[in-house]
Amino acid sequence: MNITNLLIHLHNNVDAFSLKPRHIEQIRKALPDVRITVAEGNSDFLAQLPEADCALVWVFKPEWYAQAPQLKALFTPAAGHDWVAGDPSGRVQTCYGSFHGRIMRESLLSMMLFFNRRIGNSLTDQVGRRWGRLDYSSCVGLFNQRVVIVGYGALGRSMAELLKAFGAGVIGVRRSVAVSKDDPHVDRVITFEKLEEELPAADHVVFVLPGESDTDAIFTARHFSAMKPGACLYNLGRGNCYREDDLLHALSHGPLAGAGLDVFAREPLDQASPLWEQPNVLITPHSSAISQEYIDLFIREWLETLKKI
Repeated sequence: MNITNLLIHLHNNVDAFSLKPRHIEQIRKALPDVRITVAEGNSDFLAQLPEADCALVWVFKPEWYAQAPQLKALFTPAAGHDWVAGDPSGRVQTCYGSFHGRIMRESLLSMMLFFNRRIGNSLTDQVGRRWGRLDYSSCVGLFNQRVVIVGYGALGRSMAELLKAFGAGVIGVRRSVAVSKDDPHVDRVITFEKLEEELPAADHVVFVLPGESDTDAIFTARHFSAMKPGACLYNLGRGNCYREDDLLHALSHGPLAGAGLDVFAREPLDQASPLWEQPNVLITPHSSAISQEYIDLFIREWLETLKKI
């Protein structure tokens, strides 16, 4: 795609998600003939929008498309559609980030190793100056375990690639299996209707589902009951896919041994939530994709996409 007027509005309260001078220089070198405008805020962005034929944004409201008659394509680093809606008219091509897996799979791996290698207990022992070497016999190797990834899209495939390198068996779960044949990173791909049959053999169950209405409470109390005793659950997608009361019951009464949670039904997680008090829960503040390389990866992906459309 040939563009002449690029408008950028990538301010974010998370520093790693914000545009830096080095990024602007990178864009200038890649697109020397393009006029580049970096908006100072929302009002400046809207004032410049009518002239832009391409925009990089964190937020874009549906009604703004009507104010952008020259706009050909809109790009956002976000993987989900929470803050950037597609063009209702279909005139503008809206592109979402698909690079997050390289960061998020390391977050997932750290959670898995936290439980497999009893890191939480190690930290407690360190504070108490206790030499608990005899307690490590319960550690288990990821190479000897089975992982089920629920929401096997771009994120799931990236995670599967890393887990497969560790020797884990991986099963992907998605709406359709047709597009995932011959995937070298999974043993097989199944539909969600078959998930309950796989749960009794899964050591780790990973959620990377989008926060859409058709994923609301899709994983039920029945699914929790079907899980393997001693299994761990991880959520790095959105917090709507199960009811937190069902999760708490599975953590307190079995079969879950632990949970690594990056996302929640309501964020920030309420200080009164009983999840904070669970000794077998690792909580991170919706940070699994935060990394210094975030915007670098986005720009690299955007420039490659620009060549293809």
